[in-house]
Amino acid sequence: MGIDEALNTINKAEVFGVAESCDRALHLYRRLGEPWRGLKSFHVACTNGKGSISSYLTHILCQAGYKVGWYTSPYLIHFNERIRVLDGPDDLARFDADLTTGEIPDEDVVRLMGMVGREAEKAGAETGQHATQFDMITAVAFLWFREQGCDYAVLETGLGGRLDSTNVLEKPLAVMMAAPGYDHMNRLGHTMEEIVREKAGIIKQGVPVYAYEPADALLSPLDAAAARRVLEERCRAMQAPLVFVGYGDVEILEYGREGQRFRSCGTGHLYSTKLLGPYQPIYAMQSALAVSRAGLADSEAIRRGIEAAVWPARLEVLSRSPFILLDGAHNLQGMLGLKEALARLSRGDAVVFILGMFADKDYSEMLRALLGDPPFRVAGVIATEPPSERKLDAETLAGAAAGVLVHNREETPIQAEPDIKRAVEKALKMAGREGALVCACGSLYLAAGIKSAVRDLLPHEAPDQIHTMRKDES
Repeated sequence: MGIDEALNTINKAEVFGVAESCDRALHLYRRLGEPWRGLKSFHVACTNGKGSISSYLTHILCQAGYKVGWYTSPYLIHFNERIRVLDGPDDLARFDADLTTGEIPDEDVVRLMGMVGREAEKAGAETGQHATQFDMITAVAFLWFREQGCDYAVLETGLGGRLDSTNVLEKPLAVMMAAPGYDHMNRLGHTMEEIVREKAGIIKQGVPVYAYEPADALLSPLDAAAARRVLEERCRAMQAPLVFVGYGDVEILEYGREGQRFRSCGTGHLYSTKLLGPYQPIYAMQSALAVSRAGLADSEAIRRGIEAAVWPARLEVLSRSPFILLDGAHNLQGMLGLKEALARLSRGDAVVFILGMFADKDYSEMLRALLGDPPFRVAGVIATEPPSERKLDAETLAGAAAGVLVHNREETPIQAEPDIKRAVEKALKMAGREGALVCACGSLYLAAGIKSAVRDLLPHEAPDQIHTMRKDES
């Protein structure tokens, strides 16, 4: 079996299971020797911010000298990026310079997937329930982390929680609930109460929970109240200590295109992060609290971890002259957060957008959130297409954007360009005429194409490393 055949074994499996429990995954994992047993882990769920929290946790733990298994979800453009091991500060420094550091090697994917595939067939024959793609990938992660002798693991759920393959964990060190929002409603439910109840299914008896304050998650007051109520009810039922973290817990001291400095209102400690989202200090403080209260890192390791943390395609700066941002916003709350960030980062400059979205998303609502009454001037929109069968065609997207910008579309050029590289080229020309910055957003499936185009078109300004990007949507 080669790497392509190993990945094909995954791709042939079902995407979603039909069981109303984790028994299907549990049966497979037991056949594999229960590789999750003894894995001391942090379990991360919710709609927006899982990746940022997992990055902060991993960076802090590595700065504290630990060997960390890091499992990100749901899937990446380059499969091996999903499963990595970083051993202490030296590995972390290598990772921050080269995001391929610590990835599971092809030969280990092949070896472990062969084992998982064989046991999955046997488990399916025994139970009549066949392992899903995510069941199998999670099994590979568990097996490899055990083989590597990881001190700790940071594990992201897939798109849910209660029925997630990672939810075989019986007693993680902490449960991390990122910002709630609307996404994957066909699987999780159509109300905030239903969605958060699914996510909160990972909360375990007596395990501390560190949750993003719903009132700060760009939700309606009713949705924020519903999200908070569900989390509180679940934690009471599980006797799980619950801490909400929000903007009231941090004081922003500096904010700009180079990053931000902030103070913890609880401890008075000062921190800096390279991540530009206004919400990033909340994710950082959630992570700091979880690791500190678990007794795993001192204040200096926490400070260094937060300062070193990177997470691509989260308001990532691809070029400083011209200023180009890449953001993975792909749902309503993501777009609202991006607009809030651009209000600060634009510094009065106009913005040219490169947009690419999926047809099965509520793209009209996302466009209204981003382009409706923006606190910056929209100098142009280039609609393009993510490389996926789910793509929304560029012409339809351009028309939808024109509908939102109907009051000023005569002064806002809007073009459809399906080819990503040509879309970047057109956006750069438009931005040059207007003295504007460029922001690419709408789907993480755009990321690799955008970064490659910037590298080719602006080789003197583009980052040295054109990293392979994660896909945070399914």
